[in-house]
Amino acid sequence: MNATGQDKEWENNVIYSESKVPFYELPDVMMTIEGKRVTTVQEWEQVRRPQIMGMFAGLIYGRIPEPEQPVMQVNEVLSVDKNFLDGKCTLKHLLIKFSNHRGEVKMHMVVYTPNNVAGPVPTLLQLSFSGVESSGDIGANNVQSYGNLNSGLPLIYFLNKGFGVAIIHGGEVVSDENGFGGNSVQRLYYHGNQSLPRADEWGVLGGIAWQASRAMDYLESDAAIDKSKVAILGFSKLGKSALWAAAQDTRFAMAFSQNSGCGGAALWGRIYGENMKYTFRNNRWLCENGRKFVGNEDDLSVDQHMLLAAIAPRPVYITSGIDDNWADPMGEYLSAHFATPVFELYGLTGQPSPERPKLNEPSEDRALSYVVRTSGHGYFQSDWDRYIKCMEFHFKKQGK
Repeated sequence: MNATGQDKEWENNVIYSESKVPFYELPDVMMTIEGKRVTTVQEWEQVRRPQIMGMFAGLIYGRIPEPEQPVMQVNEVLSVDKNFLDGKCTLKHLLIKFSNHRGEVKMHMVVYTPNNVAGPVPTLLQLSFSGVESSGDIGANNVQSYGNLNSGLPLIYFLNKGFGVAIIHGGEVVSDENGFGGNSVQRLYYHGNQSLPRADEWGVLGGIAWQASRAMDYLESDAAIDKSKVAILGFSKLGKSALWAAAQDTRFAMAFSQNSGCGGAALWGRIYGENMKYTFRNNRWLCENGRKFVGNEDDLSVDQHMLLAAIAPRPVYITSGIDDNWADPMGEYLSAHFATPVFELYGLTGQPSPERPKLNEPSEDRALSYVVRTSGHGYFQSDWDRYIKCMEFHFKKQGK
């Protein structure tokens, strides 16, 4: 196999072949810590799901500590353009401030809502690597080709279907991925002389998930947005955060994970491509408690199929790229497959077959959807088409 841009590391111990995947046993998503099998929705919601969320918080993403003083949120509308895209939509640019006695942290947000739709609209919240500049400049209104944002999102496609779009710069509130200084929200939650998150407290991914929930706080207050129909989308690192945000915050009605890999949709136990070792190499994406599982993934009491299950019964869509070896497309599918029993507990359809679907054969007509498409790590027009179709099915055709 030749190295490509989709195989980010080529050390001898990075696994890019199914034949080299070690034997692993996944924790049973339906078995409680006490050894009792879950058979009802009530048992899942009151016993097993809280156990799983507690383990993810304590071992993987980190918990959000109670601050010494409450963190206040102020939503400031910087500008409103009611005739954006030749009058097709209204564009709002916001500056959202978070503060307490330890200082202030800021994030920017843009919201687009169609002008030709009566009533509040279903909306996609995208965690983006670009589109909302921290300088305050609205990068998201730089339309390179008519209706497409400079982040690649085909805005006009969503508007024409009657959907709104909101964008935040994922990670703007975690500007220092190692020391958590500067514009990093973790410092607002410190106690005493604390200078770093404790071993069981949130890292970068947890901070971005918190940021998504604060964006949702604003969306709930916007009369143009149907707050019961907000989908969250993230790609790569931001796909990891989007899934954790959706699991924690049930206000998100749907979750889209794009090439999220380990720490997102892919299973830790396969140690394929990106793994626990590389997740901890240069940053603090996870909580420090996770570091003890580098090379000891079999000791984990959770794996990522359980994160997908924790989002049930809300719809989840996992997108893999066949050439995106670093993100382990097979591991992303198997995660969906092993999460399926929880969706079935609700009478919903998931991915019951252990065989991955054929290339470019998506399924948007179920609660737990998956596609492996051609190409690799990145957004493509076909991805946006599928997300729109999925939102139409769940938000409109199903009358939810």
